[in-house]
Amino acid sequence: MPSVLHIGRDGGVLVGDAAERRAAVDPSGVAREFKRRIGDETPMLLGDGGHTAHELTALLARWVVDLVRSREGGEPEQIAITHPAGWGGHKTALLGAALAEFGLGDCLLLTEPAAAAIAYAATERVAPGDTIGVYDLGGGTVDTAVLRKDSVGSFDLLGEPAGDDHLGGVDFDELVFERIRHQFPELMTGLSADDPLVVSAVGRLRREITEAKEALSLDTEVMIPVLLPSGQRQARLIRAEFEAMIRAALEETVDLMRRTVRSAGLTESDLAAVLLVGGSSRIPLVTELLSAGLGRPVAVDADPKATVAVGAALSASLDTVVEPVPAVVAMAAPPVRPKEPEIPLHLATPVRPRRMVRPRMLAGAAGLALVAMAGGALVYSAQTTEVGSPAQAATPGATPTVAEPPASGAAHAASRKPSKTTGHSSTTSTSKTSGSSSTAGSSAQTPGQPGPTTSAEDRTGAPMIGPPPDDSPSASATPPPATDDTPPPATDSSPAGVPHNDPPPAYDPGTIVSSAPADPTTSTITDPGTGAPAPSTV
Repeated sequence: MPSVLHIGRDGGVLVGDAAERRAAVDPSGVAREFKRRIGDETPMLLGDGGHTAHELTALLARWVVDLVRSREGGEPEQIAITHPAGWGGHKTALLGAALAEFGLGDCLLLTEPAAAAIAYAATERVAPGDTIGVYDLGGGTVDTAVLRKDSVGSFDLLGEPAGDDHLGGVDFDELVFERIRHQFPELMTGLSADDPLVVSAVGRLRREITEAKEALSLDTEVMIPVLLPSGQRQARLIRAEFEAMIRAALEETVDLMRRTVRSAGLTESDLAAVLLVGGSSRIPLVTELLSAGLGRPVAVDADPKATVAVGAALSASLDTVVEPVPAVVAMAAPPVRPKEPEIPLHLATPVRPRRMVRPRMLAGAAGLALVAMAGGALVYSAQTTEVGSPAQAATPGATPTVAEPPASGAAHAASRKPSKTTGHSSTTSTSKTSGSSSTAGSSAQTPGQPGPTTSAEDRTGAPMIGPPPDDSPSASATPPPATDDTPPPATDSSPAGVPHNDPPPAYDPGTIVSSAPADPTTSTITDPGTGAPAPSTV
């Protein structure tokens, strides 16, 4: 906001851009750059009367406070007002008295370089003991100062600050205005200061010049419209021409900054940085001359016009806190943030646990094994029973006989066929071969004589005694020769090799089947050589 006031005849106050627009129709009530005249008690004539420069400054501060109160809905807790570092006690006292008349007697007064340093330290790291140079080139004045940061965070002024109250952005605007006057003399001659149209046109031309100056900070060429009652023109201005017009004045400000550093007993190399504040410090030539003349880095804020105001607000907020540092230090330690589990970059492949064999599964497997074993035993018993020897039948009180195995040949095959005994009486058979005879409780045979055959149906279910019988067709197909006292042999009518599925013969309660002889049995065997009986005991 430009420091421009307009006071009408009715006492109404306009500030900033609104005052500039009113100045086009009522230039008699406008006051510009009145900060330069603070300390001069001569009043300036405006619409409703005379006003001194410090009164106008206090009026401007009151207008800002009222605007903040209407927007925020309450009174501000603290008010801070800045002034050039080169002001003495007289100017400061006049400003304080004027502020008290407008109800701002308790405000905080601080220098503009100190406010700029506080704003810079809030955004950039400044270590305790660092020294900063402040170069403030505003619209109406230029100020230089050197400050050092102490251990508590405030800045102390070093040496003697310097400044020029008659050098600033408005002086650069005047140089451009004079150039246009010399460029178009036919338009400027014959203009009357009492003509409202002329005053309005000249005021509009000055605003166009200010905007063109600011545009040259980003662009290299601008066009300025010249619209006067006497004619209309276009003035072309390039950055090189503008910098040539203000170079001499800026070089004087660089010398002013160098003298301020010397007054603090320092050299340019002792400066940590040079801070540029003020609207006119955005001119590229300012940065170029300071960097080359001081040899130190130059820092320019993004909004240099508001740097001092921001620093003043920060200073006022710190001033309202009662013992801020001890209060913060005395507080308990902040809560410890819980540790988060670290997640590895590479996750291991999960190992599947081995399945435990449950007791039920073991019991089931054991049961299946027992069932399989029992089934195998039953199958084996059935096969063995099918090819085994029949059980011997015995009558009560009778002793079973066992025939001796044949020596060799066909008799060996025939001897494996035990005789079948039925009924309750023993049978005596006499062999016809070689004149030998055998008498026993059951039929006996001589070597070379095939014995009676027993079918597989008769052998089913009987235990086997001795070697398994021969069921081949050659052994069972030829029956032994029949005799008068020998019953016909039993023949098997079923085909060879076909198992019998008929049920076993009916069980006779009077028949006793034994698998082993109860007592030794004496059998008589005829000796083939002598013909005499040869007793043998089995």
